[in-house]
Amino acid sequence: MTSTLLQRPTPQLELLLWSRQLQKTRFDEVAALRFLSNAVVSLRDAKTPELSAVGRYYMAHEGIYALCLGSLYLHGMLPREQEGSRAMTIQLAFELLDLTVDDLHHMLHANRHLEDIAFVASAPVSELAVKDLIALGDRALDQTRLLYPDWFY
Repeated sequence: MTSTLLQRPTPQLELLLWSRQLQKTRFDEVAALRFLSNAVVSLRDAKTPELSAVGRYYMAHEGIYALCLGSLYLHGMLPREQEGSRAMTIQLAFELLDLTVDDLHHMLHANRHLEDIAFVASAPVSELAVKDLIALGDRALDQTRLLYPDWFY
């Protein structure tokens, strides 16, 4: 049985596969649904006001990143674990999802900020930054639902 979720790779993804920045992966619908589920659950949990701002920021970021990985996975590919692969995954996914350049810059900034938090435990995270990142995650989910409606059913 052929999955209706599996998408044809774009020329850009094919080029990145050829240059060994991406790798082909065996597609499995359950795994595809797991990426989406992780995104939805993380973004939902990021809205829990009882948790710390840092924890909520991290959850929102991980939810968006799970959505990014999932969008590549829908094309039968995943990034190779190497320097810069996380930022590349975010950029590719935001392009695949037709999200704005402003949203991409916001997410790349959040990715760098998350690295700062990992190395400097006292790196600040404001409530506004958490809310902005959650809103970005909600926009990304809405856009994903428009482009890949079968992924949600």
